[in-house]
Amino acid sequence: MIMTFPALITLAFAISLMCSALIFFSKPFHIRFTAKGHGRSAVQSAHKNPTPRIGGLAILAGFAITSCFFDAAMTQTALFLQVAMLPVFIGGIGEDTGFNVSPVLRLVFSFISALVAGLLLDQWVSRIGIPGLDLIVATTITAAIVTIVIAGGFSHAFNLIDGINGLAIGVAIMMATSLAVIGYLKGDHLVLSFAGVLAASCLGLFLFNFPFGKLFLGDAGAYSIGHLLMWVAVMLINRHADIAPFALLLIFFWPIADMLLSIYRRYNAGKPISAPDRLHFHQLVMRGLEITILGRHRRHLANPLATLIILPLASIPMILGVLSYNSDKRAAVAFVLAILIFVLTYRFGGWMAKRYASTAGK
Repeated sequence: MIMTFPALITLAFAISLMCSALIFFSKPFHIRFTAKGHGRSAVQSAHKNPTPRIGGLAILAGFAITSCFFDAAMTQTALFLQVAMLPVFIGGIGEDTGFNVSPVLRLVFSFISALVAGLLLDQWVSRIGIPGLDLIVATTITAAIVTIVIAGGFSHAFNLIDGINGLAIGVAIMMATSLAVIGYLKGDHLVLSFAGVLAASCLGLFLFNFPFGKLFLGDAGAYSIGHLLMWVAVMLINRHADIAPFALLLIFFWPIADMLLSIYRRYNAGKPISAPDRLHFHQLVMRGLEITILGRHRRHLANPLATLIILPLASIPMILGVLSYNSDKRAAVAFVLAILIFVLTYRFGGWMAKRYASTAGK
């Protein structure tokens, strides 16, 4: 039975919500296996209490079950995406359940998933959006390499923003909604359905994750959602020649910018680029709230408040991407503007936090 779009959205949300409730209320039976890495000793931890990290399973269940009600061709495409997702999912769930899968190995799994997706779908990034540079993806081999690096790298980048309540899932909802809007404007039922169902599935878990973090997305969920989002974008750009590549980069801007800034920051400090730290954008905002307004012992408030501050900022590039989806020039200009805003905002926030801390210490 093929469902209408509103019915698909409702079903995906309901499945995700019910699965989230099941994971939450069965917590006593699995918490010793599923709360790895969120204690006070974890370098990047923004939480104190042991909390299940397998909430992403609810999102994936919502997407997988609902995709059975697409038409036959769309269901097959969804199946291909989920089969390709298995390597990165396995790497993530291994980390979530205490097997200590290294960041480098998880990145490798991301690349493998991207390779499998490209082979199954027979699709690679076909355009870069810069005159002359499109020659880079003119051959299948180079296009495959570029696609694997971008898709695998984004899955890894998306996981890096999963540090405070509601941030990663909120960003995923906005990304998926942005892709769905473009799909709607182009009359693309596949992109509209895939992105819409993914957004609705994310919303089911969001209600348990924000504001007080009853369930966490986990690495399996973050990597897998990053994988699905990126491949919806790859399909979109291949199905419509007038889609501006930089418009899609704007939709995916926030995780990519945070990852590249992290790489630069660690390299500049002489540290391994895979080493964890407490200087991601969301951590800076949360600590700034603790230092300037709330106090150091009110992280339970600083955590969700940081999300409320960041989500509107993260939505700006996405809105620009949707508005410029059919113009390479406008999208490229907006992309440069987004970079400047991100870097300047990060530096200003760091300066303010240091200034306030030094003033308070006098």
